[in-house]
Amino acid sequence: MKRMLALLCLSLGACDGSDRRLQRGMTEQEVTQLEGKQVPDRVIMQTCGTATLRPFPCKVHVYRKGLWVGRFGPERAVVFEDVRGQWVVSQWL
Repeated sequence: MKRMLALLCLSLGACDGSDRRLQRGMTEQEVTQLEGKQVPDRVIMQTCGTATLRPFPCKVHVYRKGLWVGRFGPERAVVFEDVRGQWVVSQWL
């Protein structure tokens, strides 16, 4: 039974005590830690929310390799919003 649990932990990568999932509100530094200290392939500054009443500046990190790529498509985009002077994750595509 212990061996099965150990194999399950290894396959899921969930027993090391760290939460390796992308979450809203994470800082750029926390996302970088998720990516194994990998820098994004591109960083795009743009205006988001143009379809809403209140457009706001945002920063998009585009990854072409790393944790999320392959499971979700050829690249992954993480959108950051400036909240009180700190860039935090608002969504990912």
